[in-house]
Amino acid sequence: MHGSLPINHPWLTVPNAQSSRSSQGFSLIEVTLAIGIIAFAFVALFGLLPTGLQTFRSSIDATNDTIILQDMNTMIQVTAWGKMDEVGDDIYKDIYYFDEEGRRTDSEDNQSAKKEVRARRLYQAKLLMELLYQPGDTGKQNPLVDSRRIVVVIGDLIRPKSRTDFKDVKSSSDLLKVNHALDVRARTFIVSRMEAADGK
Repeated sequence: MHGSLPINHPWLTVPNAQSSRSSQGFSLIEVTLAIGIIAFAFVALFGLLPTGLQTFRSSIDATNDTIILQDMNTMIQVTAWGKMDEVGDDIYKDIYYFDEEGRRTDSEDNQSAKKEVRARRLYQAKLLMELLYQPGDTGKQNPLVDSRRIVVVIGDLIRPKSRTDFKDVKSSSDLLKVNHALDVRARTFIVSRMEAADGK
């Protein structure tokens, strides 16, 4: 048609706003904001990591403490009542070692000759044997001769404070000291005579 403009003439071309914006990419402000949000989220997650690890460690320790307690209970249950006093009313001298799964490896008096066994030691435990009294017997004049309270003290070999506190605990009264928090754990059970009174 005479006098008409070409279709591709600049006057007839409408700029595409959508395509021009998408070709520009992200602005510096948008990138900075995204990095800031991601960094804030990571800082929050890293802050929770020690708490999560401590909770996980405490859960493992609680499970292994139960296993160690069962092991000590079994050892006492198979001990003849006549030999209970030989153990002593204050402290059973031997110290027992356990691995990361709560299994006994060896003891202080019977140490394993294998280095790999000693290297697996993670926990140590000892027994405190005490007389048991009737509830309400504040004078502690009449102990129950056929019963004993056994306190199992458990410490971690990988923590220096726990090793020191473990050595310092020589009776259950040491566990009640409030001048500083002890880095040891204590579990208690009661045993009673299950054999004849004259059993040895």
